[in-house]
Amino acid sequence: MATRRQQDDTPQEKRTLWFLGGLIVLFFLLWILFAPGRGLIDYFRLRSEVNALTEENSRLEARNAELTEDIRRLRSDDRYLEEVARKKHGLLKKDETVFEFDPPKKKKE
Repeated sequence: MATRRQQDDTPQEKRTLWFLGGLIVLFFLLWILFAPGRGLIDYFRLRSEVNALTEENSRLEARNAELTEDIRRLRSDDRYLEEVARKKHGLLKKDETVFEFDPPKKKKE
């Protein structure tokens, strides 16, 4: 059986190995940070985008609840329906007349 003799590395070879190992670790860390579509920078950008979309979703859900309540009231509450028809659409009852006046002018003193 052949035995292998262990060689001691010279200081120059040790420095070269440490340099290459450090270079590999540095490349790996840079890849983690800047990998296209997978790096930490993309992760933080996507996380902030998710937070913004979550906030918008909450706002839209609240608006949807308001509109659902408006629809329910319009279908069931005649007084509310009349109020909306008068204020929003300017509708009148039969034999009703509207008088519009100009705002009073300020007098000079």
